[in-house]
Amino acid sequence: MENQKDYKSSISNDINKIINETEILINKYNKFFNIEEIFSSENGGKTRLNRQIFNENHEEIQASILEIGLCLDEIKGYISEEIKMILSKYNLFDKIELTDLIFDDRNFLELLFLDLETHGIKGEIRVRCLNDVNELLSLKNKIFNLKYFVDMFNTSIFDKYLNRLGVEDLINSTIIFETIDSYGLQFEELLKFSKEIKTLEPQNEKVTNLNSLTSLLELHKRRADNYHYASIRYKIFVEYNCDILSKTMYINKAYLENIISSLMEQSYMDLVKKELKKGKIQKQVDVNVSIVKNTLQISVKNNGFESRNIQSLYSADIDNRYILEAKNLATVINAKFDIQTLDNEGMLYTLSVKLKA
Repeated sequence: MENQKDYKSSISNDINKIINETEILINKYNKFFNIEEIFSSENGGKTRLNRQIFNENHEEIQASILEIGLCLDEIKGYISEEIKMILSKYNLFDKIELTDLIFDDRNFLELLFLDLETHGIKGEIRVRCLNDVNELLSLKNKIFNLKYFVDMFNTSIFDKYLNRLGVEDLINSTIIFETIDSYGLQFEELLKFSKEIKTLEPQNEKVTNLNSLTSLLELHKRRADNYHYASIRYKIFVEYNCDILSKTMYINKAYLENIISSLMEQSYMDLVKKELKKGKIQKQVDVNVSIVKNTLQISVKNNGFESRNIQSLYSADIDNRYILEAKNLATVINAKFDIQTLDNEGMLYTLSVKLKA
């Protein structure tokens, strides 16, 4: 790959910036759990949540998230430019749009193979071209996965929720501990990010239980209850069931969790689309994680938008980003991904992962 030294050096510099900023961010997040600061006392002796401290810390966290986001976008830009450079070298795909890097990776590689054939490029040169592009697509998926984590530990949703609470809510012990717990669930996502940022190579992990999935689903349930789209709040009900894992599995857990999150985010958009078309509806997302024989099956069902043309959801379009990310990562972890429309109901997204016997 041409200019490989400069390209990898630039990415390495950005990654180091992100690692440093992540350490700062972890310290900022820890302020949410400092009992001496997050509570204050009313004149009557009642203890309440100190909303001002949460708001101020949220603003500090947003500064770090902005810095990390800029670095990840810069890396995404390097990847896009490298792919363009390779394609231009062989006069391939001269009109393709790569700015967002949102497309079906497998389809992209198949079309690239055909374009190489058309231009009479075969043998070692073709193999090298395909391998170089495939390496960049793998890196692209890793960067998209890191961007996913940033969204999951972004404090904006819960900060908005906190600002809607009345004085009585701030002294309600149930609300207080649920709020702190919600920030704790997001903190878990930050810690996962701090681990993932240390390597750009996809990593399989030994998984003996699905506890992290349960925590992720609970976080989504709370976020969905405060879902905002186009400055409008939508109350979305999430129900989930997560089986006990019957055997050890080796899988890229970060990618698996990203796929589930992408399908849930897609479901939220499906629900908003349906409401915009048909008026107010009860918005429901049901997630089921089960072990059937030697297969981990994950289904995400919603009563939202019904698309009769499933293939249109795989088109390279920013509106399809959640579907495309889920499909690309499913290919990486050797999982089967499927979309169905349920007549007069909504959409069903299914992921099946074979477990080794």
